[in-house]
Amino acid sequence: MISHYSLLMLLRFVGYISAAFPHGIRQKSGYILGRLLMTLSSSRVAITRDNIIKAFPDKDFTFHEEVLYGSYANLGIVLLEIAAMYFMSNQLIASKMTFTNITLIDDIMKRGKGIVIISGHLANWEYLAFTAGIHARKSFLLVAKDQRNPYINEAITNMRTRAGNATVSMEQAAKPLVKALQHHQPIAMLIDQAADPKRDAIIPLFGRDAVVFEAPAALSLRYQTPLVFAVPIRQKDGTYSVTLTEIPMDDLSDSPSDIITLTKRHTAFLEEAIRTHPDQWTWQHNRWKYHA
Repeated sequence: MISHYSLLMLLRFVGYISAAFPHGIRQKSGYILGRLLMTLSSSRVAITRDNIIKAFPDKDFTFHEEVLYGSYANLGIVLLEIAAMYFMSNQLIASKMTFTNITLIDDIMKRGKGIVIISGHLANWEYLAFTAGIHARKSFLLVAKDQRNPYINEAITNMRTRAGNATVSMEQAAKPLVKALQHHQPIAMLIDQAADPKRDAIIPLFGRDAVVFEAPAALSLRYQTPLVFAVPIRQKDGTYSVTLTEIPMDDLSDSPSDIITLTKRHTAFLEEAIRTHPDQWTWQHNRWKYHA
């Protein structure tokens, strides 16, 4: 446990320094950190490169390497930004994210329903979760995967809830999510990591079978709650622009086949967002580990 605590102290130190950096220096430092991460795990780099090559088989070596290095640079920048959040005010963090159509959340809530907001590990997903509630003036229930390090897990949970949001562990999310939707509370989750092949859907992603969580589609259809996809993109000045899109589902019921249909629809939104900005997605995930 000493090593776990030491890692938290290192995170705090890096965050303190990162918070003092202007955008340009933080971005350059992110590039350096990304390169360092590449040297620390050659096996992860191999997975990343293989994912990119298979996702873009029609692209050349130069494109694949640009996405590879860009993805690691993005990861380095995001890690520095997340570490710095502890030393930043809520208002300062919120100023880093601009929502092009944040009123969509209010419009949906006025229908007397909750809302399921989904996204992926695009750009800075922690900024997205933290600032959505601030800009929409709502308290979100965030579904999150627990970190192995208990100190860091507690620190990240405290950070995520600092602006009024609540969190629930992915492993214990079922009942809290249902309760939140029944009380018309917005919920948010990331949907781009490998799901459980025994109970979730097999959906093509970049032409390869991937196991995708059925929960967002199942909850939306069962409780007639609109499903919204959020796409954050980093701009040249280091800020982020977020677009919200309500995924059509009026033609669907909560049958097993329609749950698959809606899952395919939001997976297509994810793929299109990645195709548009491939260097801002974390290709490091072993996303197709169940692909035959």
